[in-house]
Amino acid sequence: MSPPVSMDIVLCGVGGQGILSIAYVLDNAAMEAGLHFRQSEVHGMAQRGGAVQATVRISRTEVNGELVPSGSARLVLSVEPMESLRYLSMLAPDGTVVTDLTPHVNVADYPPMDRLCDALFRVPRMLALDGDRLARKAGTAKAQNMVMLGAASPLLPLEPALLEKHVAGLFGAKGGRVVEANLAAFRIGRAAGTLYGALVADGAPAAAAARLVARMDFDAAPVVDADVAAWRRLLARPDAGEIASKAFIAGVPFGHDAPSAAKLAEA
Repeated sequence: MSPPVSMDIVLCGVGGQGILSIAYVLDNAAMEAGLHFRQSEVHGMAQRGGAVQATVRISRTEVNGELVPSGSARLVLSVEPMESLRYLSMLAPDGTVVTDLTPHVNVADYPPMDRLCDALFRVPRMLALDGDRLARKAGTAKAQNMVMLGAASPLLPLEPALLEKHVAGLFGAKGGRVVEANLAAFRIGRAAGTLYGALVADGAPAAAAARLVARMDFDAAPVVDADVAAWRRLLARPDAGEIASKAFIAGVPFGHDAPSAAKLAEA
């Protein structure tokens, strides 16, 4: 299924996580694609890790207003897990949450991660990733936001090559190494988003797919049909939910190829 051309997006996280950098890439890609867009943003106490939230509305036709109505966002894209839960009321019934699982503990009563994950995985359409680990694999821990943008990219009405162009433009002044690390982060995230979307579209249980993909060790390379088929067979098993939970709780990154699927099934 192709992404819709009109789309309301909520971006969220805390100060310093690059929420507005994500908005920059989306805005410039939409403009170059000939689409209309509007953006609004709210800054918290950024130096103290306060909340940062932005909305981006993209459409083929003129966009009336920057604010996203409650219950209409097709995507909540977050670089912090607890922040993603703050905006569930804005999510459309068929919308998706894409969030980093890396906590930014900035309040005394920050919930334990097991409770937080239980709440996250109750969301019907949820893609959650260890953005910190995947960003470090790409070459810089600062690229968590680009991992998450890549993970959300299969849902967007924008071509990945166009998004990558503006990722490169955003970081161009910082040198080639920084550009390449952020592009790698984007591609790693896109591999995760592609696999999750393909599994769910092919009928895999969304909750099991979400827990499974959350702990996978992706590369900055496209996901191929053999990967999807291998994991789809695994998620067709009666014990798919148990396998996915085991993979998530173990906290061990699993590859996304057929041998890894077979190894996990035998665990």
